Amino acid sequence: MDTHAFPHLSDYLGGLAPEAGGGPAPSHWYKRLGDGAAAGREIYSGAHKELRRQIDTAFRDLVRTEEVKAWYGEPENGSLFQGTSVSALTVPCELPGPLRLDSMGDLEEAIADHYIDLHDRHKGSVEGAILENIDKWISEGLYFGVVLGAKVVSQAFGLTADAGDVVFPVLGEKVDPHEITSYAPHIREKYFEACRKKIACFKGIADLTRAEFESSLVLADISKPHIEDYTGKILLAPIRCNEICSMISRNVTRLIREKSQGRISPRSLSVTIYDTDTPYTYHQVMGYFGKPMAPMLPGLTVLGTSGTMDAFRWLYAYRVSLVAQKIMKSSLYSEVARKFVPFVYFGVLVERDAEILLDLDRLGDLRYRGNLSPYLEFCYLVPKIVDHLAATSARDLNDELKDCLR
Repeated sequence: MDTHAFPHLSDYLGGLAPEAGGGPAPSHWYKRLGDGAAAGREIYSGAHKELRRQIDTAFRDLVRTEEVKAWYGEPENGSLFQGTSVSALTVPCELPGPLRLDSMGDLEEAIADHYIDLHDRHKGSVEGAILENIDKWISEGLYFGVVLGAKVVSQAFGLTADAGDVVFPVLGEKVDPHEITSYAPHIREKYFEACRKKIACFKGIADLTRAEFESSLVLADISKPHIEDYTGKILLAPIRCNEICSMISRNVTRLIREKSQGRISPRSLSVTIYDTDTPYTYHQVMGYFGKPMAPMLPGLTVLGTSGTMDAFRWLYAYRVSLVAQKIMKSSLYSEVARKFVPFVYFGVLVERDAEILLDLDRLGDLRYRGNLSPYLEFCYLVPKIVDHLAATSARDLNDELKDCLR
């Protein structure tokens, strides 16, 4: 496969630059993000032992809640309404064969086409489930977001490499990138330098960091679409996924409006990219592992999402990714069941849920550069956790005994 036939990632992301029509830099959002994360770091760093324990416990409970909600959020026997709130309406795009993608344009067209088709197919059921008139809500699109497996994005960018270009000896040691953290630092550095010269798909990204490159390699997949061009190749994971998500959101939102001739006009669209690998080695490579203020979401690796942190929460991205993974299982490339699910759409059942839980105007905004950062996400979340703890009424066992046993 000639990766030069694909648009380079650097060219695609150039659309986010103001000079490319990407709009002004989101300085107002970056200031809010910076101030919020700094406040959370100050609270957590200065917290006494008991408060820190309460914050950690509350966070783990929030994560567990998302996992439980994801557990029963997968549609069963063709049911349309299965989960709650942001995963109440979960609709997979099921295809009889793998998508053939030669560009991001192909992927964006596919997401928009299937969005419209599945919107039209299911809107009657949603309208019939609600007493109030919801014509305006439905006209903005049945789904607020879409979740993609990382390797679907890799296909669209041609992020592939020959197996021999990623597994080779360095200073006498055969290096396998899936175990990159087990090698000495000087070997990792030499490996990075050698790989950069061998792999062309990241051409044009002059500021590519070793952490980004290693993260792409540790999440690389041997499993791939049953398409002849992929013979002898492995699929690398995408990088700078927040930026990719924001670009996909912008382009797909426009395509939905154009293709439906304005009949369906989303205010914005959340896009999330996840990888099925557990995040342990990824967190090591990225420098997060073991950091109290950069906790893992253990079920999978959420690589990126569009939308500001207030518009679409980190833990919502985790939940919908878990549901999507459960639906997809190995169906992304499976030649056994002949049921392929390249992406999953999500909506809410009640319009009020959308207005309370999501900022529908900013689901497509650029969150921040790079991939999702657990440092930023957790620190930004800390003040809200502390507010919830402070708002809880003081109560102890004596109160309970007095009230319940009188």
